[in-house]
Amino acid sequence: MGLIVIVNILLILTFVRIAVSQDMRLVDRSRVTDDLIEYSVLYTNGGLNGMKKVFHASQHIDWNALRLTTAYGKVIHEEIPAEMKGFPWPEQTVKFLLEAGDMDLMEISSPDQPLRLHLGAIRLWDGNTLWFGRSDIQARRHLANIERHLWFAGLTAALISFLPVVWYMHDVLRPIQSFIVSAERMRVPGSNTRLRAPGAIPELKALANVVNTGLDQIRALTRELQSTNDFLAHELRTPLARVRGNLEHFHDQTDNEMAREAAARSLEEIDRATQLVQTLLTIRAGDHVALRLHRQVTSLDGLLSSLVELFIPAAEDRRLTLTLGTGLSLTLNVDRELLTQAVSNLLDNALAYTHAGGEVKVSWMGEGTGAVITVEDTGPGLHPEELEVIWDRYVRGSAARPKTSGMGLGLSLVRSIAMAHGGNAGGQNREGGGATFWIYIPGA
Repeated sequence: MGLIVIVNILLILTFVRIAVSQDMRLVDRSRVTDDLIEYSVLYTNGGLNGMKKVFHASQHIDWNALRLTTAYGKVIHEEIPAEMKGFPWPEQTVKFLLEAGDMDLMEISSPDQPLRLHLGAIRLWDGNTLWFGRSDIQARRHLANIERHLWFAGLTAALISFLPVVWYMHDVLRPIQSFIVSAERMRVPGSNTRLRAPGAIPELKALANVVNTGLDQIRALTRELQSTNDFLAHELRTPLARVRGNLEHFHDQTDNEMAREAAARSLEEIDRATQLVQTLLTIRAGDHVALRLHRQVTSLDGLLSSLVELFIPAAEDRRLTLTLGTGLSLTLNVDRELLTQAVSNLLDNALAYTHAGGEVKVSWMGEGTGAVITVEDTGPGLHPEELEVIWDRYVRGSAARPKTSGMGLGLSLVRSIAMAHGGNAGGQNREGGGATFWIYIPGA
């Protein structure tokens, strides 16, 4: 914007200079005409001597020139200052001066002179030709003075014009750029970022307040929805168990094969719904550190080895390589079923998001009296601002594909199980691409 202002001012200054220069040329031509007529009258009334006397008394004799020639171009008399001798005076006029008072005007330039000569010729009463020349030195001086004033005016106008530009950049453009950065962060699922408008104009501050208020309301509604889901999950567990019991009884008692198959399919759907309800309840209990654990001494390397063998067929179907790292034989006092479910969720995600030909690796290492279990993949990795929000309920990473199943509960369940054991879970990007997820289980 500042460049546009400068270009516009330069264009205006250039146009004004050209216009003033043209006007001065017209003024010089007009002066030559007036002086030529004046000196022709002096010649008529007082002859050559009278004309010379007035010419010598002129204030601008240094840049005026006078010449009297015959009709055939022979010089009778001339008064040409040294500064003007470099101009090639013509012997004849361009137009034919036939009668007394006929006049011709022209401009002459010289390769040795930076100035121009405005020249006029008039036919006198006796047939001679009077020539009068005027250099544009005075006009150039005036033009240079005007140019100085124009540059001063241009610089002043530029400084004044930059004031609103600076204001616009500071109070409008910078807050808008801040809005863009905030909006980029806001698009990350579960982000708590809000629009910030420090030093912005009141209208932008009002816009930020409206947007932030809406986001706060959405977040409050989300929390309320989560609480409602927790309540519904708790209330649905018993009815689902009753429905499953009735279906199971019907399945065992009926002799109708089609009814038996329908009951079996219904039992599968009930089991899926029950698993979802149980997942929600487990996450809720983990969030409130109220999850009951059924601890038992478990061989960690044996548990992970069994899981990897279980997932190898699924990995081969996706044309992935699933490996188990080597480590020390560790024994932990953990809830074997919940820990198996947590690692299974990490493996499910790794296999789902890693492209064909990629690798998934499961490994473990001792950490004090506990252990850290890691699942590495060569998938798309994580957005830097998703490293924490993906652990919230119903949040799926930006790498999740539309066809990838899931409700965004898997990682929440992983962290809840880890925290119920007194540990934690997290993730980060790998240097070579992909992501690493880890579960830390302390010694009991």
